[in-house]
Amino acid sequence: MSRPCKLQINTSGAWRDLLKFDIDTVDSDALQDAAADLVRAADPTDRTSLRITMADSLQTTLIRWDAEHGWRKAMQP
Repeated sequence: MSRPCKLQINTSGAWRDLLKFDIDTVDSDALQDAAADLVRAADPTDRTSLRITMADSLQTTLIRWDAEHGWRKAMQP
């Protein structure tokens, strides 16, 4: 993988890995849309959030999703 990333979910305070992928070889827009659609369908309470991070020891967050704001770029330090 040239740029390994992870799709993660948070339903109760801890981030959990859902999927590892290479951001350079997938349709990241389609992946984001599908993940958000799944969470909207499965969580009527709107408490679940998603993020895409780099799949390394730092797990730098690239983008976040929640029901109120949708996908948005992560704040950079």
